[in-house]
Parts: sequence; C-alpha cells; structure tokens
Amino acid sequence: MASLAARGFAVYAVDLRGYGASPRDRTGFLTPTRAAADVVAVLKWVTVRHPGLPPPALLGWSLGGAVVQLAAQQPDAVISSLVLFGYSVAPDLKFASRPVPEQPAMQKTDRADAESDFISPLVTPRAVIDAFVKQALAADPVRMDWIREDEFNALRPEKLTMPVLVLHGSRDPGMDDTATGKFVARLASAHRQWTILPGGDHAAQLEDTHDAFVDAVAGFILRPVPARRQ
Repeated sequence: MASLAARGFAVYAVDLRGYGASPRDRTGFLTPTRAAADVVAVLKWVTVRHPGLPPPALLGWSLGGAVVQLAAQQPDAVISSLVLFGYSVAPDLKFASRPVPEQPAMQKTDRADAESDFISPLVTPRAVIDAFVKQALAADPVRMDWIREDEFNALRPEKLTMPVLVLHGSRDPGMDDTATGKFVARLASAHRQWTILPGGDHAAQLEDTHDAFVDAVAGFILRPVPARRQ
C-alpha cells in the first residue's frame, strides 16, 4: 500500500468480515456472496469519497482474487481495472457443496498457516517471513470460517468486461499455466494482460519481487489508451 501510495494512488485495503479489525457478523460465518457484496459496498464508498478520480481499480490476492472477481461480476460494481494476483480459476472448475456446520470452528491460526504463502527462500529473506508471521498472528489469531464455497461456481471469466491483469510469481505453486491460459482466453475484455514475475512465489508482493509487483500493477492501471476508439 505504501509503495502504491508513493506512486500517487489513493489506496485502501479491506478487512473482510472476521479478518483483521472487522468483526464477524451474527452468523459467525462468511460466504462468497456476502464477501463480494461487502467489496462492492466499499467500491461505492471509495467512489463517493474521491469524486474527482476515475472509478476504482480493484486488486485481489489468492482467495481474495475469487472474491473480487465475484464482486466485479455484479451489475452495480463500477471498476476501471481488475487485477487478479496469485489467482486464476480453471473456467470449468466446480466447487463442491458441503453441509453448513451448526457452529463456526474458530480454529486458531498457527505459525505454519501464516508462513504457508512463502515458498521460495531465494526471494524471501527470513526476516521478512518472521515479521509477516508476527503481524499475521496478531491480526488474525483465529481462522475465518467460510461456508457455501459452491457460490464461487458463479465465477465466469466471460462476465469480466473491464480491463483485467492476471499477475503471479513464476514459482507460485498454486498457478497452473494451462488453466490460467484458458482463463485469460475466455475473458470478455479486449484489454487483458497476463504477467509473470520471474522468481516470485505466492507472496511476490512482499518478497524481493516487490518492486516488479508494484511496477506491474501501477503500469497496468496507468496504461495509455487509444486516442481513438474503434
């Protein structure tokens, strides 16, 4: 956020319900539809707060990528650009429907959970990992309980008409080039870009690839547009 703000962007980060400083709602659970609706509400708030700026660009990382894609598909979401970082779902993937438990598990977050996004030690200094883990455990000592993940079956790249950047590290174990290629090919937007950060893994924004990550995001949002539209 600080690096993007230094480039002149007004930057906001959203703690979804049950994350960081945002409390859980009365159900104790979070669903994809609820999370996406909250993101759309924040987009509307940001738009009102900055009437002189273009519509917001929206960035989602990992599971957040699925959430912001679902938000971007909503008819009342006004977005100038969408950045999907460390995320692309195979277009034909189906999420299983599972029974909803009576009570949230409220499972404690352990060090292994907090450290799991760092895969490549060559691009991640130990001090960075330790600092991240310390803050992650303090901010989210309890894991959020998601239900109704099958609501993510509504995800369709064909519904994304705004400019889209798919961005990930070359060593991200969760990214599959074949699936990502199919995803990018089926985007409805004429302005679509797939960028790979050499040497980066799933947390490329925090690693030695940080500057490349910021350049990729800022460059896409500030990209020149054709002088005449065909």
